[in-house]
Amino acid sequence: MQRTSIDCLRRGFHSTRANWGLIPLKFLGDLLFAVLLIASFLPPILVLGGMALFEGGWSEAAIEEWILGLPDELYVVLGPLLLAVLGSLVLGLLAVVVWGWFQGGLLGVLVSAERQAHPRAQDQPGGWRWFRTFSLRDFSGWGGRYVWRFFWFFHLALTVSLVFLLLLFLLVFGAVFGNEAWGPGAAVGIGCGGALPLLFLVLVYALWYTAAQPAVALEGSGPVRGSKIALRVVGRRLGASFLILLVVIAFSLVLGMGFTLVQTAFSLVLEERFVAWVVTYVLLYLVQMAVSSALSVYFLAAFGALVVAEAPEAPR
Repeated sequence: MQRTSIDCLRRGFHSTRANWGLIPLKFLGDLLFAVLLIASFLPPILVLGGMALFEGGWSEAAIEEWILGLPDELYVVLGPLLLAVLGSLVLGLLAVVVWGWFQGGLLGVLVSAERQAHPRAQDQPGGWRWFRTFSLRDFSGWGGRYVWRFFWFFHLALTVSLVFLLLLFLLVFGAVFGNEAWGPGAAVGIGCGGALPLLFLVLVYALWYTAAQPAVALEGSGPVRGSKIALRVVGRRLGASFLILLVVIAFSLVLGMGFTLVQTAFSLVLEERFVAWVVTYVLLYLVQMAVSSALSVYFLAAFGALVVAEAPEAPR
């Protein structure tokens, strides 16, 4: 029996509820990844005199002065710059390893929960209990087991996204060339004619990227095999995949607008109390990140329900 998108959404909710401990770990993993990724850009900037940006308050004049002075700095500090680039590479790779470990633990638990749950658990009272499988020990075990799978999947997904950026560049270049060679009509034709299939490919990429993560965590899978499984699942169940994505986007928009309204209200009330405004803004931002983490776990759990049902080695 084919699993509908509504079944997947309900099973995703049950799995998230039963394994709610994944939410703070998702929050922590995203935070560590962001910190390490930002830190990876700092060594070359600091070696090239980037401290002047901090001293100048990141003003436009300070940034312009720093950029104009880069050729002279590059000649003087070539040796330290190479070491700084090596340090940036190490920090960047460490960020991906951290992401892979947390993502491996998260998807390992979600796929395990989906496999152990009753096929119709979403229709039974208290069915969410079938999905309960989370423990820190299991999370750590799945993370250690799948860290390199997700490390290489990250680079695979990054490579595909760079291909899309190249296609976008070629589309813009084609529109500009068409405008100069044949006029505005040709530019509009090239731009619109190329934008529609590119947008469809971006949509398929978003669905593939999400479906591939639980597929990579399947038994005997990996970054390449999981990607192929995800493509087959999205190809067979494009409508169901799109509906799951649409529901999560709708939730994200509603929550985003809600947080924006709350932040605006607090800004108006506390505009003359700077410290209170900063503390409130930071707390709201952390709450927003926590809610975003919960939504991400739910999104992956819902896609996990679809992938496990459709994957050839998944139990029916």
